[in-house]
Amino acid sequence: MTVAVEDETGLHLCYGVIANVSESGACVWTDGVLATSSRLILRVSFARLSEVHEIGGLVVWEGIENDARGSGMRRFGIEWCDASPACVARLRELALQAADGPVTPTGSHSPVRPTLSH
Repeated sequence: MTVAVEDETGLHLCYGVIANVSESGACVWTDGVLATSSRLILRVSFARLSEVHEIGGLVVWEGIENDARGSGMRRFGIEWCDASPACVARLRELALQAADGPVTPTGSHSPVRPTLSH
């Protein structure tokens, strides 16, 4: 699933990929920079479908993963804001269809907030 990230005014900030999704939020991988505690608008789209879903979110954590060359991709924990249960359920349904399997690496549907401190 791909995502276009905007601030609350609609200003485009970056593009990313949703790594996992749950009832409470999502983990987004991007090379963009998102400030913790910032409110965002996410426009989620799917490769095989023409549907685009808009959902509000709040950045709750950030992590950086370095590759062999030392360049890092950022991952952000986004908590859903003002999202209807029907919208979140549809995103999860589409994510399962797109992945043809579990949404999270463990196959669980636990919240995206990590237990590690950043």
